[in-house]
Amino acid sequence: MEIQITSRHTKSKASQELQDAISAEIGKLEQFCEGITSCRVVLDNESLDKTVEITMHVRGNHEIVGFAKAENIGKAVDEAVEKAERQLKKLNEKVKSHK
Repeated sequence: MEIQITSRHTKSKASQELQDAISAEIGKLEQFCEGITSCRVVLDNESLDKTVEITMHVRGNHEIVGFAKAENIGKAVDEAVEKAERQLKKLNEKVKSHK
């Protein structure tokens, strides 16, 4: 799975440590759905609240989007990953029930 991490409204790119942590969290999501082909993570520092948007493309023309706002970027990443995880589980159940 290809993971692309982008930062907006910030003077510098996300640190390598943060990128590694995000990649590890996204990698864990593959256990819920094996058909994830790509993932794009957008980190936004525009306002007081930090926002994270995770967009995943899954085989079968499905798109999973997890969006979260929080006081710090780490908390926002965790919330967005949880939302994406719920959606992946739901999609996986749908696919299994149609077989």
